[in-house]
Amino acid sequence: MLNKNWFMRYPLREFPIRNALKSFVGNYVLRRPVPILLSLSVTHRCNARCPFCDFWKSQPVKEMNTEEINKIVRDAYDLGCLTAVFTGGEALLRKDLPAILKNADEVGLSTFVLTNGYLLAKRMPEIYRNLDVVSVSIDFPDSRHNKTRGIEGLFEKAVEGIKIAQDYGLSTNINSIITGSHTLKDIEALLSLADSLNSGTTFSPIFKLPEVCGQGTYIGKFSDDFNIMTLNDWDHVDKIMSRLLYLKKHQYRKVLQNTAAYLELVKNKGDFSCHPLSLQIGVSPSGEVGALCSLGLYDCYSLGNALEHSLKEIWYSEKAEHLRTKFKDCKLSAEVGCYLLCVAELSLMYDRPSMILDYVKRLF
Repeated sequence: MLNKNWFMRYPLREFPIRNALKSFVGNYVLRRPVPILLSLSVTHRCNARCPFCDFWKSQPVKEMNTEEINKIVRDAYDLGCLTAVFTGGEALLRKDLPAILKNADEVGLSTFVLTNGYLLAKRMPEIYRNLDVVSVSIDFPDSRHNKTRGIEGLFEKAVEGIKIAQDYGLSTNINSIITGSHTLKDIEALLSLADSLNSGTTFSPIFKLPEVCGQGTYIGKFSDDFNIMTLNDWDHVDKIMSRLLYLKKHQYRKVLQNTAAYLELVKNKGDFSCHPLSLQIGVSPSGEVGALCSLGLYDCYSLGNALEHSLKEIWYSEKAEHLRTKFKDCKLSAEVGCYLLCVAELSLMYDRPSMILDYVKRLF
């Protein structure tokens, strides 16, 4: 389970205490944002065919080489980050991922990889030495997952990969997207699966972009198969979140990694102050720096290129500061169901420092 393996893989003596203190003082005393998380998309290439994403249909984009990525990772540590999350596309398609992880580990960051899990078992012997956490996308507790992600045998390979990651002593998490096709039985089966694998799990609802932001989701246009996944009735989400809140309290406290605050927010389809450029910073495969806004508002994906400027210059630029002010007043969450987990959870934590205790409790 995540709490047990965290100390095994990441002992306190190696924790970046300087950055933790810098982040706490900046974010909660001075209220001058310091990011704790670097989200670095190392590629847009993907071997899945998800109906809510069109990365796999897009033209290839120029990808940074190993040393360019390493430079950005060093910049992120200097800026104050505690964690580097490597994502895609499918991050495991990068042949140089072991070197990228080694650099991040040596710099002093904790390392996460987000993956669909298809290649996880194959690549684990190369990457485990410098990896702390693997988060694997599994939406359904059976072969339906193969259909929604467009790869035959994906569910089985993802589960196999999680088991092997556990054997190597890594922490694991299962990330599940809630759709209109999910039943309460599916949700409980996913929790049971995570528990049986000694893994954590998180849930977040799928959503459509409003017309003003374009057609589809923040990672592309919907395919024709999306209709089977659409959430048309928030009462359905309400029931699922209510059940998750109950199970978090009574049965799966250490398995279910969502905070109660996030689950309550989604259940009630509530508004919150969005801070997609306060505790996290996003970098594209070509080095473009942007906010992790699900809707792509305010031209927020092009703050500058990290190969031309340091992350610190971009983070404290006039445009970035202006964006933070505008985002605080965004109230589109209730209107469109915009509750991207990595943004909403951290936004809540930015406004409610007491939520840090919820994360600490995961360790024990």
